[in-house]
Amino acid sequence: MQQEIVGIGAANVDIMGESAGKLVMEDSNPGTLSVSVGGVTRNVCENTARLGLPTRLITTVGDDMYGERIRAHCRGCGIAVDSLITLPGRTSSSYVSIHRSDGEMAVALSDMRILQELTPARLEPLRDKLSAAAAIVVDGCLPQETLRYIIRTFGAQVPIFADPVSTAYARRMRPVLRGIDTLKPNRLEAETLSGRSIRGEADYFRAAEAILAQGVRRVIISAGARGCYYADTAGQRLWSRTRPLQKVENATGAGDSFMAGLLYSAQKKFWLGDTIDFAMGAALVALQARTTINPELSPELILRTVREQKRPRPSLRPPFAVNTPAE
Repeated sequence: MQQEIVGIGAANVDIMGESAGKLVMEDSNPGTLSVSVGGVTRNVCENTARLGLPTRLITTVGDDMYGERIRAHCRGCGIAVDSLITLPGRTSSSYVSIHRSDGEMAVALSDMRILQELTPARLEPLRDKLSAAAAIVVDGCLPQETLRYIIRTFGAQVPIFADPVSTAYARRMRPVLRGIDTLKPNRLEAETLSGRSIRGEADYFRAAEAILAQGVRRVIISAGARGCYYADTAGQRLWSRTRPLQKVENATGAGDSFMAGLLYSAQKKFWLGDTIDFAMGAALVALQARTTINPELSPELILRTVREQKRPRPSLRPPFAVNTPAE
């Protein structure tokens, strides 16, 4: 039986609004509203399931309408949901985001209090499933004691992939970085985790070094439209850039799709250059969908997107050949 990707973290019902024109703060704006199922770790899990990887989600939900919607949607996407922990009388997580007419997020608000109930004691009965996982993916929304438990209990045998989610959650994650296999912060989160300001390309290098020094095996810092910066404890460093898209339909899910691309690449044992290309391609596929997760996502679509967007890449240290990942 193939090992599972196990996600432990946020699962929300998302309400997204997009302004039809210029967004005017402190006023009512005409636009569109949609309701979907989200949450960083849950989104990553849906992406990995759509990429064909066996995937399990562990999170806390209430016995309410939102909790049932989360469970039903995940089941429909092929995510194993028998490890969801239902807490009677509690309200499931929800998230509201407002976007400008170009798809970029302007502001968001989340109610994720129920996730603080995902304690080490509630994970203990699932120890066997976690120990047998191909990889564990977590997000910074988890309680610090839970992050510490996961990393210290399973990190030596199962690679831990982590997304800080925000600068506030990055501050919570910083004391427990040691033992994380792969960390994927954006620029602001990397500043918080490293204690260094990032203004130019050299600053990405310095911030990554500071994060690696805290016990992370590899770090990939998102630079938005400029691409991403990769560094690991083996001394490999890489800037990856893509041609900018003419139109971004929805920027919300790009990071989650990128993380799924990293997980897929790890399972398929891609080498470094192909791993970053594939993850960047997954993010670009997400950016071209109206929904947070592109329902057309597949390894074939990602590889086609990579070929279309390919830009010459600087040499790696040590040098690697660039090839197309073999299925």
